[in-house]
Amino acid sequence: MKTRYHSTSTPTSSFSIVEDAATLHEFYSITRQLGNDKKVRFTSKTDEADNIEWHFTYRRRHLTLQYNIYNGITLFTHSQKDHTTAEQLVSSLLPNKAV
Repeated sequence: MKTRYHSTSTPTSSFSIVEDAATLHEFYSITRQLGNDKKVRFTSKTDEADNIEWHFTYRRRHLTLQYNIYNGITLFTHSQKDHTTAEQLVSSLLPNKAV
């Protein structure tokens, strides 16, 4: 997977585009990494025709991993203060990311 990593913040939330040309297979690969390596437990899942969202807590921070057929894989935070945690999580999952 060739990673194109971008990170954006707003006053209320932030998101990191993990891979903008990702496949569904790559999304499930990342969810397996989260579950197996980071011991993340997913709290809820939403599955629509063009969008999948898996919600979870990591280091007491509420995050959402999203796959969208148009935008690829994105990691959303639910609060601006969670942005640093999200960036650390992405860099640990993708150690060779291009920033």
